[in-house]
Amino acid sequence: MRRKQLYAIILAGALAASSAPAAVFAAEGDVAATAETSEENPVDGETAAATEAPAEETLADTTAATEAPAEQAPAQEAAAATEAPAQEAAPSEQTQQTTEETPAVQETPAAETTEAPEAGEETTLAEGESTKPTAISITMKAAEEGAEDKVRYFDTIQHAINAAPEYNAETNRDATVIEVSGQIELENTVTVKANKKVCIRATNAVTITRTSNAFTDDMFEVTGENAELQFDVKEGAEGASFTVSGKISDEESASVGGSIVSVGTGAAFGMDAGVTLKENNSAANGGAITNVGGNIVLKGGTITGNNGAKGAVYSDSDIKVQGTVVVKENQPANIYLAGTSALVVSGAMTNSDISFTQEKAADKQVAVKSVENFAAADFNTAVGQIKYDTTDYTLALAENGLSATLQKKAAEATATPTPTPAPLTLKYKSGTLKWKDHTTVTLQMTTDGPCKWYYFFVDAGTDTKTIQNMYVANDATNVMSTSGSFDVTAVKVPEKDSWLVICAKPDSGAKAKMSVVKLNGSSFKKKRPAAAATTTTRPAKTYKVSESTVTGLDGELKFFPGKFYEFTVTGAGMDNTSPVQGDERWYPVYWSTKKNPTTEQQNTTWRIGSGKGIKDGASYNIYIFLKKQVYNGKEWEDATPQDIKYITGSNGKALTFTAASISDKEWNAYIAELSGTPIPDNGGDNGGNGGSGDDADAELTATAAASEKDAGSKSKSAVSTADESPIGTMSALAALSLLAGGYIVVRKRKKEEQ
Repeated sequence: MRRKQLYAIILAGALAASSAPAAVFAAEGDVAATAETSEENPVDGETAAATEAPAEETLADTTAATEAPAEQAPAQEAAAATEAPAQEAAPSEQTQQTTEETPAVQETPAAETTEAPEAGEETTLAEGESTKPTAISITMKAAEEGAEDKVRYFDTIQHAINAAPEYNAETNRDATVIEVSGQIELENTVTVKANKKVCIRATNAVTITRTSNAFTDDMFEVTGENAELQFDVKEGAEGASFTVSGKISDEESASVGGSIVSVGTGAAFGMDAGVTLKENNSAANGGAITNVGGNIVLKGGTITGNNGAKGAVYSDSDIKVQGTVVVKENQPANIYLAGTSALVVSGAMTNSDISFTQEKAADKQVAVKSVENFAAADFNTAVGQIKYDTTDYTLALAENGLSATLQKKAAEATATPTPTPAPLTLKYKSGTLKWKDHTTVTLQMTTDGPCKWYYFFVDAGTDTKTIQNMYVANDATNVMSTSGSFDVTAVKVPEKDSWLVICAKPDSGAKAKMSVVKLNGSSFKKKRPAAAATTTTRPAKTYKVSESTVTGLDGELKFFPGKFYEFTVTGAGMDNTSPVQGDERWYPVYWSTKKNPTTEQQNTTWRIGSGKGIKDGASYNIYIFLKKQVYNGKEWEDATPQDIKYITGSNGKALTFTAASISDKEWNAYIAELSGTPIPDNGGDNGGNGGSGDDADAELTATAAASEKDAGSKSKSAVSTADESPIGTMSALAALSLLAGGYIVVRKRKKEEQ
């Protein structure tokens, strides 16, 4: 009678378990926000198969497979041993056969373990299961009313997942809830395989990280049909939060190969309010989530600070959103929708901040839609909390009010035959960041196209928007003429915690790229060389280029044919004879009458004149360019990046000089003096039209008499140019003779001998 009663109880428990509420995961693969009934899960090993046990199964089989209670009377033990001797070794055999996918306890027929073990009964532990409380647990609902639930403890999340019952379509059982607490470090990828549905729930402030920088693969992998993983926070648990960080180092340059969560074909991932995925700098398509062939449901939570090849979240299928979802401040995109996949609003949204990029973005392309029977007013509210990653598009509601399409900005509405330039790729080359000295770091960057680049420093913690607003296109003066890697030597690293920002402006006309390298990582800071001893007793001197002076161009200058005026440029700080480290000065380089001169228009000789002469009075701009130099403690060196500017006046505009009017009489007298042949003053214009001034600025050049002394600036870059003597200009005049040429040569030689 005892055996028959026990068998009846077991069958009743199996029937009760099979009638449990349906799973919260929808048949379409949607992941529910919470597994509300998951605490009613049966003990490990219970599946729908329990109800399919053959009716002819003998009572002897059941008794043998279920271990006898520890307090069983000796006579009963003997009877059990006599009836089923072959099964006595089953527990030890099951332990040896335990695998990652099938815990040992699952090898016991499910129909025989429906109930939690009674007091005094022995229980076979699954791999990694403990009889003592740990930070990872599963609560099994008691099979009988009034009985106590059983809590099972595990050493790792993977072992808890392995011990969870498999999904069965007939029972459609809820996801198994795995409660976690405190700090958890992952040594390997946590895998949720086919027919496993689990919800990892935080009961307090939970943080999951990588054990070390040696673990760079996916942190969680959901793969196979009916495989589902969900992150949420226990309702009502004070101070509970759930954070998963993929960071492996304090250094911005440190990167991994995997995502925080990888979702495969037929699988699903979901997250709820209180969950944060952050700081995974990855080469994977999605730094936080990569979905290929699966499903993503975001019913709350935050995704921020991640960097992936495509963005933080990459998905080739629609992503469902509802609740309060924040996906922002990720690089290079927040949500990247491959193909024509879209965002699907599956419920009311409040205070969300989501931005996305669509791979096949086009005007009127559907980007956001709703589930069936959704209120148009609620959808309109939701769309107001979603925006496109760039300013290229805005969202426009469709006529039905239940979908939104991309709409190009008005300024870009007109089609252009010019193809859109491909975006530039700018990446830090791993392992190249090093200290050169206390205030200098070196590193290598790689780019897939020609560009101009520069760098600057910002305080550690500066937000992305502020950094983007600091970009100045004209500061990009360092040239990268092809694709590949280039070296960066960043000087004057601040003493306080800082980030180094590398900016690249592509030659193709595409948008500039910025890459942030964090210099405040604890390990990198420790490697910083000590500051070199310095005898500096005063602050370093710095100057503005406008503090430079120019002499010799004052007053009205009369530009007779071949007449040249010497002028002197004294760069600000050039009189510093006792420099200290960090002192700056402005070194004269060249001058021009053009604001953006070509190489041919750059004059390095500090003399100005006109071969034809200028008769009409007028004022002209002159642009005198100087480059910044910094004293490194031993010698002056050009500033990095190179800094070349022209002198401006107090009004902020370029300097000017005045060409005075020349009368015909003065003009003829000057020519007569040069040629040695008097020219009568007949009141006519014997000077030609060389002084018309129509294009005088194009005729103002330097002579060949260039030297460091002429420059008045100790310039080492002054070079000789073609001789601008008036002989060629006057050759057309019959009055000129060989004597005039000889006279000019003599004067020139005397001048050079001085």
